[in-house]
Amino acid sequence: MSLAAQALAVARLQTGQGTPDERARLAAWDRLHGLLSTLDSKTSVLLRFNAIVVAALAYVLIVSGADPFQGGNVLVGTIGKTVGHLSLIATIVSCGFAFPVINVESGYVGELDDATLERKAALVARRTGYYAWAWRLAVAGGAGFAVLVGLASLHLK
Repeated sequence: MSLAAQALAVARLQTGQGTPDERARLAAWDRLHGLLSTLDSKTSVLLRFNAIVVAALAYVLIVSGADPFQGGNVLVGTIGKTVGHLSLIATIVSCGFAFPVINVESGYVGELDDATLERKAALVARRTGYYAWAWRLAVAGGAGFAVLVGLASLHLK
């Protein structure tokens, strides 16, 4: 079925033509597609947050070469470096879980049947799971960065 034919078939369903079951499938398809769009938007914001955390942590821990805990308590310095590196790893892994959530999704090809809806629902469930892990790891990375900043601040006083 061509893209034009699919668009016409969808338009006919949206204007009330077709069986109630066909219209219900179209509504379900639209709802699932809306959920994917919401996940895509949330993941874009999460990736921006991760980019800021990764840049800050990479600069503090790797690029600058400055030790914010230099000359202080060895235990605080060790805890700070450990928390910082674990936060960096968590944030990078968060990005790894987020990338599969953002994906160009084509429309359905052919008939919109129950099997097509099941595949779309499975895609939504899979991407929701990826997003949940990306969010958890981003929170852990961001919290670790906050702890690192707090330790460095307390150390400077």
